[in-house]
Amino acid sequence: MVSSSYTPPDAPHAMQITMQRLFILLVPGLIAIGLYLGISSIESVGNQTEDNHNTPSLNYDAYSEGINTILYDAQGGINYTLNAVRQIHFNNDVTELEKPFIRLFQDGYSRWNIAANSGRISAVATTADTSNQTIELSGNVEVYNLDKYGNRIIMSTDFLSFDPEMETLQTDRPVTIITDYLLQTSIGMFVNLKLDKIEFHNEIRGSYEQTKN
Repeated sequence: MVSSSYTPPDAPHAMQITMQRLFILLVPGLIAIGLYLGISSIESVGNQTEDNHNTPSLNYDAYSEGINTILYDAQGGINYTLNAVRQIHFNNDVTELEKPFIRLFQDGYSRWNIAANSGRISAVATTADTSNQTIELSGNVEVYNLDKYGNRIIMSTDFLSFDPEMETLQTDRPVTIITDYLLQTSIGMFVNLKLDKIEFHNEIRGSYEQTKN
């Protein structure tokens, strides 16, 4: 009679083999998961960076429509009024105007009116501690006045710089001036509204004729 015997494997050794196999199976899976998470993170950062580049940054801090501004002189009288269809104030302290209309007052009365397609208000440093605002007007600029006697004057150009404090106008562009008796053209002009004085620069031409009915 042949007898046989079976000796079971050592239990700790068998468990060690099983754990080794489990570890070998888990490592590739963990590596794959890590690679997937890493790639997803990179794509997310890349998309976020791209979105930030595509998003335009706002460079203005105020926007208004239908403005009506009154500015006073040092004595409390009205210096000038400013109307505009639209106004945008930018972070660099520059204000853009659409269809500005300025009424300049002298001795409490409106004497001069300025209209244009667009305008820009910027501060110009005069000393270390003070600055003065200048209004640059562009596109179909017209300066006109009608005095108490009914005499009119109209100045037309495509660009004009207006200093509200000094009440001066200047341009280096072609300008036309029409009064009841005069038609004047020039390249460049300086006007002192306080003194009612006009200086023409270059290519001055004029003709006298009665245009008033």
